Amino acid sequence: MNMILERLAQAASEYCGLKQDQPVLLGVSGGVDSLAMAFGLEALGYPLIIAHVDHALRSESLAEAKFVQQVADTRGWPFFGQRIDVRQVAEAARQSLEEAARQVRYTFLFEQARLHQCQAVAVAHHADDQVETVLMHFLRGTALGGLTGMPYRRLMPPWDPNIPLVRPLLGIWREEIEAYVETLGLAPCVDVTNFDTTYFRNRLRHELIPVLQTYNPQIKTALSRMADVLQVEADWLDKVTREAYQACVQGETDESIQLALPAFLGLHKALKRGVLRLAIEHLRPDLRDIGYEAIERGLDYVEVGKAGGEIDLVARLNLAVIEDTLVIKDWSAELPDFNRPLLVDVSFEASLGLNQPVVLKHGWRLTATLEEECSETPLKAVKRIPTDEAWLDYDQLPLPLTVRGAREGECFEPLGMGGHSQSLQDFFVNLKIPAHLRPVWPLVSTDQRVAWVVGLRPSEAFKITEKTQRILKLRLVKSAE
Repeated sequence: MNMILERLAQAASEYCGLKQDQPVLLGVSGGVDSLAMAFGLEALGYPLIIAHVDHALRSESLAEAKFVQQVADTRGWPFFGQRIDVRQVAEAARQSLEEAARQVRYTFLFEQARLHQCQAVAVAHHADDQVETVLMHFLRGTALGGLTGMPYRRLMPPWDPNIPLVRPLLGIWREEIEAYVETLGLAPCVDVTNFDTTYFRNRLRHELIPVLQTYNPQIKTALSRMADVLQVEADWLDKVTREAYQACVQGETDESIQLALPAFLGLHKALKRGVLRLAIEHLRPDLRDIGYEAIERGLDYVEVGKAGGEIDLVARLNLAVIEDTLVIKDWSAELPDFNRPLLVDVSFEASLGLNQPVVLKHGWRLTATLEEECSETPLKAVKRIPTDEAWLDYDQLPLPLTVRGAREGECFEPLGMGGHSQSLQDFFVNLKIPAHLRPVWPLVSTDQRVAWVVGLRPSEAFKITEKTQRILKLRLVKSAE
């Protein structure tokens, strides 16, 4: 077997995970690389489906599309093509031509892969592409993941969560590929834009790499090996990071992720960065570049421990610290309320009677019962009152009772402060109640005075004493699920 075919066979089977009992969809441009991939995989016995996207950016693109279709027809490969004006797409989406072309190309490839039940989408990136990618990432600034380059196999959630993108030529050099195609007697298409050094990648290929080779003739091999070594280490770090993420995560939706702050703060900084990146990737799977500045800004905010408010993170995501929870969320998503017994909205107001409970959010109810005969001295019993109850002197309470939210500038007399008044704002701040929950925190009031800040503290003015004859017991009750 040809040496290239031996290496391709190993890459396709071991690194890309391809099986020979299910078709592979190949993105074929008509150039030397994609033709080598197609003929090589055919020689190895893989069933193929050919797909071609004409970006309509060059005058020769129609001829290239016809060439690919002719090759496919000659070999008996099923062929599917699409022509789309990428320049128009880029202008409408305010994208670069490169990004728009990538978006259009992968959208079509994965649509065809799903339609024809293909096991993978294969593209023809090779070892030289890998070196150029690593150099591009290095020059622009990157974390460990960027120095690993492209993997042989990768899921691409923006296009499909189950069908992988594979690169079976990734370990083979361009000159080897050209030599193999020459033996096949093929005349591949030549994309003249590959020689245009106004493109960053082309400048690397035609200008920078030749200069680097004067310092180290084996620079491409060295960079390729570095990427391989770092890929193994990155895989290990990714595994550890995902374990750390699972240990931190408390809640996860398409719009918001909640992480346990103490667990997050206990991580090594490398894992903090990784966990934050995973959260961002979960909420923005199509985001290609999560910059260093965004991650460091988020970590600085978290580690300072400044609760309250939100900061802009990246890609219309905000970051907030709420009590012992770190929240990463979409701009439009509400901050979590942790299933607390809150008012349904800031304008809510309802009467609370002995046979008239008030319904709060998340299945909570606020009830009132009257105890006219105490089985023990009230002051002894009061020491055992849980925080979700308040015992008040019924005969000192002007009725009716009202459940509502706090009013601007409102004060009350917290139990234990000897009758001294305190603003509700200061009270909430002292107890570290998140700012977004304060307007909907329920209060039980009587005659415009606060009798109980629900779940937190009753008022000194209505506390039970040795003289108390009748006790009004207020309780928070959670409805059965």
